Amino acid sequence: MIRIYKGPAPPELLAIELARTQADKLAFEANRAGYLSGTQKFEITDDYKISVVKETLLSRQHNKCCYSEAKFSGDFPHVEHFRPKARVDIWGTQTRHYPGYYWLAYNWINLFLSKQLINVSYKKNFFPLADEALRNRCHLDTNLEVNLIIDPGAEDPRDHIRFHNDEPVGITERGRDNIRILGLRHSGFEESRREKLTKLQAMKELVDVSVAAGLDVNMPLIARTIAILRSSILPDAEFSSMAIDFLSGWPHLL
Repeated sequence: MIRIYKGPAPPELLAIELARTQADKLAFEANRAGYLSGTQKFEITDDYKISVVKETLLSRQHNKCCYSEAKFSGDFPHVEHFRPKARVDIWGTQTRHYPGYYWLAYNWINLFLSKQLINVSYKKNFFPLADEALRNRCHLDTNLEVNLIIDPGAEDPRDHIRFHNDEPVGITERGRDNIRILGLRHSGFEESRREKLTKLQAMKELVDVSVAAGLDVNMPLIARTIAILRSSILPDAEFSSMAIDFLSGWPHLL
């Protein structure tokens, strides 16, 4: 995971959010007991994933999953609600809370693109908090939630998760929880990261051996190889967090 700078919301989404969210707030206030019990549910439309939202997120996330950093290639990204929109499942239990964060269903800050595997099989409707008693159950609540899942749009995930070769390692308890909750060690991601790391290792070795043999780093082949390695740590590169840790301290990146 890396920090994502999302920028402003598309104006089309802001207009949708204003109309839909206001209607949902009024509906909740008219039947609070029904919505909190789950007998009454909000009809969340698909307007949060209109094409301009997807296109903008793809650009701001560099065509990468917000959690795994895997590129979207030949698959369809899921528009992920960081705070679940319909209901909240309590991690490690069979408990479900209704409603979800309906007032954030069309909110730009709450929307990301993720791999289907993570959205459907791992994160699902989970949104664990440090203190469950402080969960906001409706738009009228003003509790200061401390979320355990890292918000890549507001935090730097590298404060919690780093890499040892191709393996994500939690350097904090929160980081370890995120690796497990989000399935970041799933075999599909491991295979892709391992393939990327193998290529980086080969290029780095080529440069190191060449320099040790007395060749000039400005020679075209060596310079191009270094340039490729430099590009691997940029935000638009797949698994750039892994590359940053692998190449950390390598003098030829300077």
